[in-house]
Amino acid sequence: MKQWSYIAFIVWMNIGFVLMFFWEVPEWLNVSNSIFLFLFALSTVALYDLRLRNFYAAAAIGLITYLVEVIGVATGFPFGTYEYTDTLGFLVFGVPVTLGFAWIGVIYVSLFLSRSYNRWIRSLQVGFWVIVIDAILDPAATVLDFWEWEHSGLYFGIPITNFIAWFLLAFGVSLLVPQKAIANRDQQRGVRLFQFIILFFGLLSLKEGLTSLWVMILIALALSEGWYRYDRTR
Repeated sequence: MKQWSYIAFIVWMNIGFVLMFFWEVPEWLNVSNSIFLFLFALSTVALYDLRLRNFYAAAAIGLITYLVEVIGVATGFPFGTYEYTDTLGFLVFGVPVTLGFAWIGVIYVSLFLSRSYNRWIRSLQVGFWVIVIDAILDPAATVLDFWEWEHSGLYFGIPITNFIAWFLLAFGVSLLVPQKAIANRDQQRGVRLFQFIILFFGLLSLKEGLTSLWVMILIALALSEGWYRYDRTR
């Protein structure tokens, strides 16, 4: 499962990028975003740990984050006031049913850069790397019409409460993931997935005219690569 899910996600991501960057996704492939999020979650979870308890932890993360998103859409807390479109799939209580998969993928891909043996420090690291991803993902998602913010914030129109909530939520749910020593090859693949996600959404946002985001893209890539190389030397 580890091998084929990883390859399947890479292939699907590249197909999606080519279509979205050079043309557009045909109407009969509207389900592609849902498949993308499912494969993202599956590939990162399987790459991290194939034991059953890890999949239970991933399922709990998906459910918890989905419920928090439902509360967020209904009340504006804790992220800020926003609304999802149907671009990511069918909405239930105003939230795409596949959004739990997105959160699972984001949490697990950040774990490959968060290898402290202290679970609390590891979760702080996960929270940081999730914010690095969101610094690219959220501006891109806005211009790609994944969701819409009602009130403008300082960072590409995104309120600071969104980033605080992402950090706290990522910190909390990552505590559910079992501690595990990650093989060097698996860590390398996980870090590359982290960087591919940044490039995927970063380049799509540049295509949509968000050229000022390129600085954050370079910072995110440099930070992740630098930390990965430092971690390997330890």
